[in-house]
Amino acid sequence: MLREETAIPEKSLMNSVAPLAPSASSALLRAEGWRPPAPALRSNLAIGLRILFQRSPDLLQTLPRDCYTKDIITVPVGKRPVFIVNHPETIRRILTEDRANYPKSDLMVSALSPLLGDGVLISSGELWEHDRQMLEPAFMHMRLAHMFPDMREAVHDFVERLQLLEKDAVVDLESELTHVTADIMLRTIFSKPIGAARADAVFEAFSSFQKNSPQFQLQHVLASDPRKPALPSTELMRDASILRDLLAAMLDERLELNSQGKVFVDFAQAVVDARDAEGLPFSREKIIDQLAVFFLAGHETTASSLCWTFFMLSQQPHVLIKLRGEIRAVLGDRPFEFDDFKSLGFMRDVFRESLRLYPPAAFLTRHALHEDQFGRLKVPADSFIVISPWLIHRHHAYWPQADRFIPERFDVNAGAPVPGTYLPFGLGTRACTGATIAQLEASLILCEVLRRFSFVPLNASTVFPVSRVSVRPSEGIRCRVEKNNTV
Repeated sequence: MLREETAIPEKSLMNSVAPLAPSASSALLRAEGWRPPAPALRSNLAIGLRILFQRSPDLLQTLPRDCYTKDIITVPVGKRPVFIVNHPETIRRILTEDRANYPKSDLMVSALSPLLGDGVLISSGELWEHDRQMLEPAFMHMRLAHMFPDMREAVHDFVERLQLLEKDAVVDLESELTHVTADIMLRTIFSKPIGAARADAVFEAFSSFQKNSPQFQLQHVLASDPRKPALPSTELMRDASILRDLLAAMLDERLELNSQGKVFVDFAQAVVDARDAEGLPFSREKIIDQLAVFFLAGHETTASSLCWTFFMLSQQPHVLIKLRGEIRAVLGDRPFEFDDFKSLGFMRDVFRESLRLYPPAAFLTRHALHEDQFGRLKVPADSFIVISPWLIHRHHAYWPQADRFIPERFDVNAGAPVPGTYLPFGLGTRACTGATIAQLEASLILCEVLRRFSFVPLNASTVFPVSRVSVRPSEGIRCRVEKNNTV
């Protein structure tokens, strides 16, 4: 199905693996015995047979070994040329200086537009520039110090809820983490907690939305045609409506309070108050679009990454012991404070490594508006371009023991990754604005949960990743909650 291209040999970085620090090298030796869940690396023939005999295989299972070792891969089937780009310099060019020629793909837009409308995550060109400028004042409300009190209050309520569970209660890890991250975002956006009923509705709707998204199904990718975008399914529209209706109800509550003279200092209020150069506000639908973007980016990606982090910690006791030791050394018995974020170096490394192995978005897809060249390789107009954090983060040329969980590889003494090979939040002006928010949010949740509880997976042997809107366990992770009683 795939064939190797040697499009950029003169600038190949195939021997650019950065040397590891001594602590990372010793960690590498310990990690060799356990491989976090991921598809096995198979030949083109084996992948072809899997596609032939397995109905609708997940995209992660259709990637042969070449995708983890080569610079450029072409897919010689489908309605248009498909290029999988692993070359770091080309990735940076596509996502930065040449981004006008590579807008979000039509498949990505059609998959997400039922939920996000014309929100800044998927809009492009003049519309994106216009809306991005209007939202600039709202971004001020996404400052870490401003958000932290709401974060801490939501995590406190989460911990209290876990404390009330019966001894050795069993929970769905994804559901629990979706609850707390959604609560954090709604407190930040609307200054109010989510509530149990709304949290359950969000989890169910997002889970269904991800399963019904066509962008992550091979047959849709190969059959896609930029001139004839596929219409979203009834199921996808239903799931998106549930989530948009939730945000719409909360927005209308806010607008009603505004009409009574009440004004708030939060993200929703800033979007409501936003004006363009001509003094015009966003329409109600456009406000919902932008709120949906930040709600999705703020809770879905963090919940996904945390789910994998807790799981990998449960399978690597030496990492968990080291992390808990750092938490005790920095915090003692006191609560997590905002300034502690900078002091938890190993916590940062653990989360960065989790984002490397399980990036929230496995595939960033683009549409080539005009003909281009990748080195000596001609790229026709309308080509489908795939930049995959999943692949580049596991590429054998840039990461030693690429499929192993080794947080020490991000130690300050280990050397920085090759530029363009680590992009859990994208690159350039279109990169996710919530990257630092996610890291603070994750550090806070990890600290306050790990001090008090252990999540013990009951189905560890069957946990396996699939690519949806975010990289998720295919069947969830059922965990027994054990109370540590250390705080």
